[in-house]
Order: sequence, then structure tokens, then C-alpha cells
Amino acid sequence: MRKTKGIIAAVIVTILLIGGALAFQQNHANQASEDVTATSQSVTSSSQAASATSQSRVNHKHQSSSATKKAHKTATKPRNSTSSTNDRPHSSKAQVKTQSSAATSTKKRRATKQSAVTASKTARKAKSTKAAVAEKKVYLVVSGYKKTFFKGNVVIHGSATAFSVLQASKLKVVYQNGASVYVSSINGLAQNDVKVGSGWKYKVNNKFIDKAANLKRVSAGDRVHWYFTTAGY
Repeated sequence: MRKTKGIIAAVIVTILLIGGALAFQQNHANQASEDVTATSQSVTSSSQAASATSQSRVNHKHQSSSATKKAHKTATKPRNSTSSTNDRPHSSKAQVKTQSSAATSTKKRRATKQSAVTASKTARKAKSTKAAVAEKKVYLVVSGYKKTFFKGNVVIHGSATAFSVLQASKLKVVYQNGASVYVSSINGLAQNDVKVGSGWKYKVNNKFIDKAANLKRVSAGDRVHWYFTTAGY
């Protein structure tokens, strides 16, 4: 009986020792875990502090750089403004000069064009005048006794007649005026000077006209022939 009690007591003591050892180990492990956690928190705090310090330095550097740039812009802006102000008059003068040159060139071109148009009109008018004069010319021949007094074109105006064409020759003409004009002498050669019955007659386009010369109308381009005849026709 005593031996059994001793065994039981030994078992109990062993269990207690084992429980104490386990409790000591658990306590030691908990303490080590707390130390690791504390160390980790400390490291994390140190990292956060370092990060904050770095961010603060970066922000300070950025702010300093921004301030420096602003100060540089502020310092250079008046210069640019002054330069722009100084350049504006030159630019305006150049623009005005260019516009003036363009306006002068345009005026010259217009003047040249106007001169060309005027010259063209003048040339056309001259041609028209020449054509009109050419259209109002009559070819006149005045033949005396064995002598020609006149041969060439004469200009007619308005309603021309065989008599007005003769007058246009500027020869000395003697005539009897009236409803029917009768020409008795041209350039000093008068009727009956060669023989009795001789005198002045005329033809238009090579046709003998038996009527007073002031009654025979002629047109531009006609041929009028005044001639002295001794045959009576």
C-alpha cells in the first residue's frame, strides 16, 4: 500500500514538473513574440518616420523649385514684354510699308491697264474715223482740153452731189446758181473757148448724166468725171 502511494506521489510530482516546464516555455514564447512585435512596430514607425522625412524633403524641394521657376518667370516677363513692345512698332511699320507698296503696285497696274484701255479705244476710234473717212471719199477726175486739172479722192460730207464734189477739189469754178446749177468755167477754161458749142459735162461711174450737177446725188466710192468737150456730149 505504501509502495502504491509512493508511485502515485511520484507520478503527480512528475506531472507537476512537466506542467511547470510547459508553463515556463509558454511564458517564454509569449514574451519573445511580444518582443518581436514590439521590434516590428518600432521598425515600422522608424520606416514611416523616414518616409515622412523623405516626403517632406521632396515637397520642400518641389516647392523651392516652383518658387524659383515663378521668380524666374516674373523676372523674365518684363523683358519679354519690353521686347514685344519694342518689336511692335517695327512690325507695324513693316506692315504699313508692305500695304503701301501693295497699294502703289495696284495703282500702277490699274493705271497701266487704264492706259492700255485708253490706247486701245483711241486706236479703235482712229481706225473707225479712217474707215468713216474712207467710206465718204469719192474719186474725182477733172479733164480740161488736152490737160488734166485734178485726179484723186475728195472727202464728202452729208448729202454729196456731183457739183459739191467738184467744189471739194478746190479748183476755180464759175457757175450760174439757181434751182439748177450750170458750170461754165473750171480752172480758167470756159465754154466756147476752144470752139462754139464746147463746154463742161460730167459722168458718174462712167455714165453720162443729163441733169444739173447739184441735183445728182453721189455716194462714197463713186467715180465722178468732169470733162471739157468740144463735141457737145
